[in-house]
Amino acid sequence: MSLELRFGVLTPPSPPWDQAVERWKRIEALGFDCVWLPDHFVSLTQPARPQLEAWALLPALASHTSRIRVGTLVTSIPFRNPAFLARQALTVDHISGGRMELGLGTGASGEIDASYAMTGTPDWPLSERVARFQEVIEIIDQLLCNEVSSHDGRF
Repeated sequence: MSLELRFGVLTPPSPPWDQAVERWKRIEALGFDCVWLPDHFVSLTQPARPQLEAWALLPALASHTSRIRVGTLVTSIPFRNPAFLARQALTVDHISGGRMELGLGTGASGEIDASYAMTGTPDWPLSERVARFQEVIEIIDQLLCNEVSSHDGRF
């Protein structure tokens, strides 16, 4: 098995829209392999800064690129229903022509991420986030594997 080193860029999901589009086009033109959006409802370092929602922004930006792989770095499971997330990822994969990379994580604690307070999401202890992560992976894997086997073999 050949392992190739790939390079990607994590971009802030902050407005304005036209600058975000130009940023992603430029990243692709520079030859990067992938471009990512963080999945937080507010910036971890600047909570008062305006920020767009990653899963709404992702397919829109993907439609303005043609080669570069796209995804979230990472989607925090406390904020996402796994069945809806699987369908979102599938939709973005189709919109992007098969370039979706699904990054998943247990999520940061509420001490670090103000998204919990903003959305009213319970801040699970780390042990619970890890236990739920396994369950989420199993649900998403089952839903996406069923989808791939019943369609064209794409994600």
